[in-house]
Amino acid sequence: MTETRDLETSIARLFAERLEVEVPSPDLDLFDAGVVDSLLFVKLLAALEEQFGFRLAFDELEIDDFRTLRQIARFVAAKRSPAEPRQVASG
Repeated sequence: MTETRDLETSIARLFAERLEVEVPSPDLDLFDAGVVDSLLFVKLLAALEEQFGFRLAFDELEIDDFRTLRQIARFVAAKRSPAEPRQVASG
């Protein structure tokens, strides 16, 4: 669980430094509170990809994964977890 907390802190810092937005609580609904609009959401996705080194495909975007800092941290943690090893066919 500490990785999620560390990610929450890193993502809050990303909001403050790169997006110039302060997020008061890890459980605040960023969309309902008006903290994130569609333009900021696009900037957030680009910043997350750059900072955490992954690429997002359009079909894997679920708005509910990005509603709160805590949900974003869980999403990033899942994206960063090691993928299943690939089987290499010999032959």
